[in-house]
Amino acid sequence: MPNITSRLSTALAGRYKIESRLGEGGMATVYLAEDLKHGRKVAVKVLRAELAAVLGAERFIQEIKTTASLQHPHILPLFDSGEADSFLYYVMPFIDGETLRQKLDRETQLSIDEAVKITQLSIDEAVKITTEVADALHYAHGEGVIHRDIKPENILIHNGRPMVADFGIALAVSAAAGGRMTETGLSLGTPHYMSPEQATAEKEITARSDIYSLGSMLYEMLTGDPPHTGSSAQQIIMKIVTEEAQPLTELRKSVPPNVAAATAKALEKLPADRFVSAKAFADALADHSFSSSSVATAGTPSAITRFPVRSAQAGWVVAGVVTLALIWSLLGRAEDAGLTTQFAFSLGAEVGGVPDIDISRDGRRIVQFQSPTGVEAGLAVRHLAAVDPVMIAGVWGGAPRFSPDGRWLAWGGAGSGLWKMPSDGGTSELITEECDNADWIDGSTLVCVGRNWGLARVSSSGGTVDVLTEPDTAAGEIGHWAPVALPGGTAVVFTSYRRPVSRIEAYDLRSGDRTVLVENASYARYARSGHLLYVRDDALFGIRFDPKTLRTEGEAVPLLDDVESAPSDAQAAFAISDNGTLVVVRHSEWRVPKELVWVDRSGTERSAYTTPGRYANPRISPDGEKVALTVWSPRRDVWIFDVGRIALTQLTRAEVSSFEPIWTPDGRRVIYTNETPSYDLYQVPVDGSAAPGRVISGVMDQYARDVSPDG
Repeated sequence: MPNITSRLSTALAGRYKIESRLGEGGMATVYLAEDLKHGRKVAVKVLRAELAAVLGAERFIQEIKTTASLQHPHILPLFDSGEADSFLYYVMPFIDGETLRQKLDRETQLSIDEAVKITQLSIDEAVKITTEVADALHYAHGEGVIHRDIKPENILIHNGRPMVADFGIALAVSAAAGGRMTETGLSLGTPHYMSPEQATAEKEITARSDIYSLGSMLYEMLTGDPPHTGSSAQQIIMKIVTEEAQPLTELRKSVPPNVAAATAKALEKLPADRFVSAKAFADALADHSFSSSSVATAGTPSAITRFPVRSAQAGWVVAGVVTLALIWSLLGRAEDAGLTTQFAFSLGAEVGGVPDIDISRDGRRIVQFQSPTGVEAGLAVRHLAAVDPVMIAGVWGGAPRFSPDGRWLAWGGAGSGLWKMPSDGGTSELITEECDNADWIDGSTLVCVGRNWGLARVSSSGGTVDVLTEPDTAAGEIGHWAPVALPGGTAVVFTSYRRPVSRIEAYDLRSGDRTVLVENASYARYARSGHLLYVRDDALFGIRFDPKTLRTEGEAVPLLDDVESAPSDAQAAFAISDNGTLVVVRHSEWRVPKELVWVDRSGTERSAYTTPGRYANPRISPDGEKVALTVWSPRRDVWIFDVGRIALTQLTRAEVSSFEPIWTPDGRRVIYTNETPSYDLYQVPVDGSAAPGRVISGVMDQYARDVSPDG
């Protein structure tokens, strides 16, 4: 069988004479050839076979024509393109010079201690190259063409003049692929120079993505390294999305302030915060007075309002910690764990209710229900490529869940029913009042927790709720919580909330069979690595799990500690995406110790009890001399604070938890919710002279709210 070069020579015979193979890039192999018709040297670039198989000749050729009209002194023109013997190719002039990559490799060396790279490229030359490339980009952007793959390998240096190669090829390939690039196993763009929006696979890429890539290239010309480096593409991409580049002047003190400021602006995470055009970038590099410029904030839909972001020290909760990693590296080889990237962030509001959280399957967006003081309750959505979260108002329940395609959010909890809404904001639609707390089995069906506290199934468009399970109260089961659908849509895992301890089970949607998976555990999520993640004693564990046989195997592996999981909350505060991005709410950050204070009508605070603790639900007695409240110690119990003596004493000692106290009108007794065996109402004398007695039982979701004057 002839080799590829021989096949290509035969396929192009009569038009081009293949002379030698020059090299290979991410998308194409480059050959030196002679253009037989015009008697000139050309570079013939042949798309990789697996890429060509996905694209198809007709669509690729149609799309690549848009780049043929670009005529600019710093753009390498497109001579020809076509298909021959299954080869997809395009032809450009052969430049007898070197690429900027070759120049940088030649002129960059390690320092004496081999810890820091030193570039021999002068600042003036680096700025000149950047300015001329920016001129080419500005022209192309005006023609509606975005390069999408600006990097040193695509800049040819010819007689000291930079020429941008492969202009628009990435766009042509992307458009021709029709969104099927994942089938090729390739990605467009080199990780070091990708903009955050490229790194997170945004569908809409603007000219400001090229500006980011050009800023990255200038950064490397000035320092010897691109802004973000790492030992794997995954690690580099995560740094691009989450970390700020080290200031240029810390790496090269002689860089002028305006050049450093312009480069930093080009490297902003949000496209709207970068230069409005490549020309503006070039102008800033030439303007010695440039330091910074304001950028209009990109508009957001009217249903979305931004949260103010405050630090935990200011009294606002740091709502989450994200671990960006292939989690299976932690579950597999220990040496891979070094590739893990972690960062903390605040969702920017003091959160009410449970700390339930979800992440979209592509790992790009995080959502959490919040009820911040002074702001309408809703869903806080954080895109990992953005700096600030946004608030989707008009949501009064928790447990938000992204649909498989990320277009919808299902939500519901605390008896609010099950609802859905567009994930970018909009009007909520009621699915059913008969269940809540759901997960998507597929794009049109959900598994939820029904009014009997068992599992149920319902269409996303509403209709009949199909009851699947019934809690076995005689065996101590309280309910079936936190359902999570498994791949294939044939089974779910859930928490069997019971006494003395909960456990993880699987439910086969076809047979109706239940399988116990993990004892003394709660809140499971499935990782695409083939593992089941779950919480036990505020720590996250993983165990190998087959979603087809519904069986675990091997030993459980501890992954993270300090994971929030209040025993009475129906959802855990962690989630994992299909690509292994793990989001976790830290126990230490969520349950921040607080103090008791008095607040008068003007908002002035004065201390009531300075010992910090996990306090909630304070209710003042009718005579104002005592306060009943919930205290976590470590479970929830009702305590009494004596105002005069400034003393806090425990009133209840529940097996699981007691909470939400209120006073009877005479101030002698406290009524509260007791979680044994269900959410029943109990009452107890405030002096502890008698044991607690049940007021009402047998009905879930009973909370003591108020007592009429006549008792």
